[in-house]
Amino acid sequence: MKKTCHRILSGSMLALAVAATGGCSLFSNESRFEPVALTEYQQQVTGFAVWSANVGSGSGYGFAPALVGNSVYAATPDGSVVKANLSNGSIQWRTKLDEELAAGVGSDGNIAVVTTTKGKVIALDASGKELWTANASTIASTPPAIGGGLVIVRADDYRVQAFNAQNGELQWSYLRTNPEMALKANSRMLIDGNQVLVGVPTGRLVSLDLQTGTPRWDILAATIQGPTDLDSVTDVVGQPLLSGNGLCIATYQGRVGCYAISANGAQPVWSQPFSSAVGVGAAGNSLYAASVHGEVRAYNITNGQELWTDQTLTNRGLTNPVVYGNVVATGDYEGYVHFYSAADGTLLGRVSAGSGQSIVSPVTATNIGILVQNGSGNLVMLGVK
Repeated sequence: MKKTCHRILSGSMLALAVAATGGCSLFSNESRFEPVALTEYQQQVTGFAVWSANVGSGSGYGFAPALVGNSVYAATPDGSVVKANLSNGSIQWRTKLDEELAAGVGSDGNIAVVTTTKGKVIALDASGKELWTANASTIASTPPAIGGGLVIVRADDYRVQAFNAQNGELQWSYLRTNPEMALKANSRMLIDGNQVLVGVPTGRLVSLDLQTGTPRWDILAATIQGPTDLDSVTDVVGQPLLSGNGLCIATYQGRVGCYAISANGAQPVWSQPFSSAVGVGAAGNSLYAASVHGEVRAYNITNGQELWTDQTLTNRGLTNPVVYGNVVATGDYEGYVHFYSAADGTLLGRVSAGSGQSIVSPVTATNIGILVQNGSGNLVMLGVK
């Protein structure tokens, strides 16, 4: 089956939708970019559905389930938003908005926030009723982040805006110079204490003061690779991963690496050449990354030494890797979730997440299993035994 890369032109921004395309070429259908067929292997673990719950219809890059305590919040492009019980998938409330959604959900347990394809920010209260509506600078296809009484939105023009969580009033706005071309991929912000970590143009991760929007420090995690316009496209992808006193990130057409954070800013500890559209996962002393070409790699999180690499899933459009127990899990473009040995990268098993469609939402490890929002718009909790 051939996959096609989508290009979306919006003003001066060219969004390269690469997260779910495997290693497909933007301008050709060469066989070397074809996803490999599923191979035989010795099954050592079995995946199974603990529970499944319908959210709505469809999926997309901006849709990431939000976990708060024993609840999970999720949304789909058709305007559906739900709050479900994390333990059994029972729906606690369901709202159908009369809007096509671009991203969601951000939640702190008190409100749930989504964005629309018309650039609106919509907040729902604790019972799922509309609380307020505000306008972002443009469409925001990155899920909102909520903390410190604020709703943080990163629009597709890379403007970061903070809205009052109770009434939607704009509190501050931050903008860097926009590149002519930008990446459309899974990207998520992270609120840590009194800062919000946000990926911004040209491969940078910036720390903004949560209450004022003032920059505190930034990381140049990737540099332009060549002279063409496509060479200049780079971005921090996935969600920054906190590890002790530091953080680890991956970039598209850049690097994967970890940084030490102090009062003086962020200093690189190690980095390796890498290109990802989905970010990283970690457990113990290991960092795991999935590349745009379908490689899965494990690194020593302390020094960056490569521990193992696997190319079994070449060009299968992998999701972010997560760790559950002793396995590393990643989804693919046909709706399968694959399980690797966290220790040595042996492929241990696979299971369908139920739709046969590409998994583009980030997967999440929980204390009861691996949470997947599949391509049909269902939440599925997968167990492994």
